Amino acid sequence: MSIARYYKKNNALHSQVIFYLNKKIIENMFPNDLTEKYKNWQNDVFVKKKAHFERLAREGQSPTYIIISCVDSRVDPNSIFKSQPGEFLVHRNIANIVPPYDYITEHSGTIAAIEFGVSVLKIENIVVMGHSKCGGIKNGYNMCKANSFNANSSISNWLSLLKPSFNKIANMNEDESIKNLEKVSIKTSIENLKSYPFVREKLDSNEINIYGSWIDIGSGKIHALDFASSIFHPI
Repeated sequence: MSIARYYKKNNALHSQVIFYLNKKIIENMFPNDLTEKYKNWQNDVFVKKKAHFERLAREGQSPTYIIISCVDSRVDPNSIFKSQPGEFLVHRNIANIVPPYDYITEHSGTIAAIEFGVSVLKIENIVVMGHSKCGGIKNGYNMCKANSFNANSSISNWLSLLKPSFNKIANMNEDESIKNLEKVSIKTSIENLKSYPFVREKLDSNEINIYGSWIDIGSGKIHALDFASSIFHPI
């Protein structure tokens, strides 16, 4: 074998080895299934909306809605409403709770997200969105019923915010009580939201709209809160 052929063969082999090693490194860096999903998105959605993403990168975001939703993986506001990138500012927490403004230090994450949306991004619409079979609501109900909260648990501390809503629900069987709490807690969150100084100011000048909604996961039906009757109606 000539020297030229030897180096050509070994360079090709070296390139294959480097390619294989790089591939294994990338595989170990990030989950394969997410990489595949990302590649599909990049080659499909991103390509089709490239100009839109370039405009967002150039001009920044100007969302139309703040959506306060649950962390539950079954409830995705962007998917439900088929929103475009940059259209929603979504904040998710356990049981879609808006804490009282008095908790600005203890539970500042949700309050800060809302303040950012209202005061910085000038968003004029806020939706508090609950859902059926909410594990956070169910666990909060049980904690409230037993009056058993663990001061060393961040989950327990967070779900203790449901106590005012729990105290409002009628004495029904457990399943009905939990379903009722899912909706009553939305109303309580909206009342808390209205007390935020930066929201109150916008409400007084009619510069902001607040909505309550609840989605049944199994049927896909959304119920919206009618403030006049304080009842949720299908839309």
